[in-house]
Amino acid sequence: MARPNVVLLVLDTARRDRVSAYGYDRETTPHFDQFAADATLYTDPVTQAPWSVPAHASLFTGQYPREHGASTVQPIFDAEAPLPERLAAAGYETYGVSANKYVRPATGFARGFDEFYGPEPGSGFGAGDWLPGNPAAGLSRVASRLGSHLARVTGTRLRKPLEAAFNAVHRRKRPISPQAARAAESEDWLLARTGSVLARAGEPYFLFVNLTDVHLPRSPAPATLDRLVEDDLRETPVIPTERAHALRDGLPDRERRAIGQLYDADLRTADARLGALLELIDDALVIVVSDHGEHLGEFGLLGHQYSVFDPVVSVPLAVSFPTDGPSRDRVEDQVEIRRLYHTILDAAGVASFPDRSLASGVGDPCARGSFTSPMVDIERLLRTGTFVYAREHMGRRLSFRRDGPTETKRVRYGDRAWSFDLPEHVSGRTSADRPLDSNRL
Repeated sequence: MARPNVVLLVLDTARRDRVSAYGYDRETTPHFDQFAADATLYTDPVTQAPWSVPAHASLFTGQYPREHGASTVQPIFDAEAPLPERLAAAGYETYGVSANKYVRPATGFARGFDEFYGPEPGSGFGAGDWLPGNPAAGLSRVASRLGSHLARVTGTRLRKPLEAAFNAVHRRKRPISPQAARAAESEDWLLARTGSVLARAGEPYFLFVNLTDVHLPRSPAPATLDRLVEDDLRETPVIPTERAHALRDGLPDRERRAIGQLYDADLRTADARLGALLELIDDALVIVVSDHGEHLGEFGLLGHQYSVFDPVVSVPLAVSFPTDGPSRDRVEDQVEIRRLYHTILDAAGVASFPDRSLASGVGDPCARGSFTSPMVDIERLLRTGTFVYAREHMGRRLSFRRDGPTETKRVRYGDRAWSFDLPEHVSGRTSADRPLDSNRL
């Protein structure tokens, strides 16, 4: 039997409850919705990490962050036999196009790809754009091995001053208008690069594409800004980075509305680009998923760090199986997105995972994941809404266990833990109201 082409499309930073296919009352994702209507929609997918490097590492290995080791302390992907490497060894042509500055050759993610492009042609990050032949995988291996060696030799000693400097710079960033952010964040090059790759790809091929339109800073396309954001909110300056805020008393109503509507417009911008990508693809196993979600004020947080709550770990997922998919169009059970690794290898005939493949339609009673602290006292942040930076917090693990059948969730940080019913609430109030009370920790 012919091996299928495989396409993995990542809608970076898309949270599930803002996707209209899942019942959101604004039309944020018409192209994803149409794709899902003709594919299998998974109604309760859970990512294994709330930011790009460890989340993509789980996608490419099928492992939990604790196993593959990519984290804030070591933001380098260095796992053995990642997905593109295994597919390439089995005869697949492999291509990567990424707008994400953390998912690139220098962080180890080009290993196994014949060609890897991004974040922008000519930026100095896209190895496949400026070196002859197939250098991206070699550069990626050197970068990942060097990064891992330094992490082993120095532990957190090297990372701590770098993290301190990074925090100092980003904490000083001022709010920025969507128009100014848009000028700096356009991804128009990505469609052209992907089209060029597909025009010359031989079969079977594996294509990975990462779209970051939904990522901070809030920067929707003008058409989606007009459609989804109220007139008086369209140029409201908003925080450009999640490390520049501390929402001790929550967001004022105007800012909350602006951030939420701008997020919806960003999601609609990404969805339009997704629709254009899907038109380029024919005859393939196609996966559309997010690596993580986004806080929009819940628990006093913006962005997707410092948290493993559902706004950042509950993501959309739809899969178009060319053959032998689940017997139903919707899989209601909770599933971990790390299983996409097993799903792709099983469909490609590279390895047999009949029970782990999402084609089985079998869910995961328990979903797990974690976030590694970048020098921030996460307990104090969640309890009081204040940032306290101290080197002893570097590398402390914030982890979760999400039990689907009972709809409960346990979150642990160091030796402290607390439990939630899903959807997550705080003392009888929705989690959007305020940070955690001390008696909940």
